Amino acid sequence: MGHLKIIVDHVKLEYKGPLVLSDMFRMIETFIWEKGYDKQHEKDFELNNPAGKSFEWQVSPWKKISDYSQYILKIRILGYDFVKSDIMVNGKKTKIDTGRVSVVIDAFLQHDYDNYWDEHPVLYFLRTIYDHFIFKVYTENLEHRLVHDMNMLADDIAKFFNMCRHYTVISKSKP
Repeated sequence: MGHLKIIVDHVKLEYKGPLVLSDMFRMIETFIWEKGYDKQHEKDFELNNPAGKSFEWQVSPWKKISDYSQYILKIRILGYDFVKSDIMVNGKKTKIDTGRVSVVIDAFLQHDYDNYWDEHPVLYFLRTIYDHFIFKVYTENLEHRLVHDMNMLADDIAKFFNMCRHYTVISKSKP
């Protein structure tokens, strides 16, 4: 396996209150598609318990930058105690989900993802020299662009959570 470098480790966003889960997932999927990432679905399950519905959703979008480097994002969303509730939106009564959400985002930069330079110890040594001295400026530029993409995603999710804070819950249904 090539060299995998952690660029951003555990950016965590939390929210408690009413929100539309399908809109949040759609917003993340749209971001992945607009930025040119390919998506790998890793986890998607839910559990119904007495307090409400809990779920875990994890994807790893990746994007090949060159024939040597690629970006990898890891987006993990955990939801706890979700129940249906009634809210008022523009004078109309609407049913949405109410619960607690935790979003964790990691960003990685992977070099030599096809393992061309891992076959022999001499090639491995040359790859290390190449990455740390010759290719350093280019690598730093790639890291800054990856951090920018990750920050844009985190800002979009935070804006979505902020928009949902203005909903007022009228009544909650039992789980």
